[in-house]
Amino acid sequence: MTKTKKEKLDDVLTVIMQVGQLKACGIVSKEGLLINSRTPPDVNARIFSALCSTIMAAAEAASEQMATGSVSQISVKTEKGTIVLMPAGKKALLTVLTEPNAQLGLIFVEMESRAQQVDEILEEM
Repeated sequence: MTKTKKEKLDDVLTVIMQVGQLKACGIVSKEGLLINSRTPPDVNARIFSALCSTIMAAAEAASEQMATGSVSQISVKTEKGTIVLMPAGKKALLTVLTEPNAQLGLIFVEMESRAQQVDEILEEM
């Protein structure tokens, strides 16, 4: 039996969470709509999605204005963790919220692989 897109995206988020040191992860449309997420009860996934989309749009506008090329990732370090945003094709963003002392290199590598996977899933007919 073939998996649905939702099931495939669920699998992607499950794999990302297995990296460890993550509080939350999600797949967000470029317009800020929540596609899928794994978030604790104290994180409003819909608001997080909208904010992540806004951050990415601002970074893309700044990058375009300064002619620095396309945005490949954004990280926002806070006292309680790091928010990482990465484009997942033309339609979506992959987002994570890390623990404060997370190994970001490992998370970035995993996110790059999974962002490509999300793009492929969303492009399926």
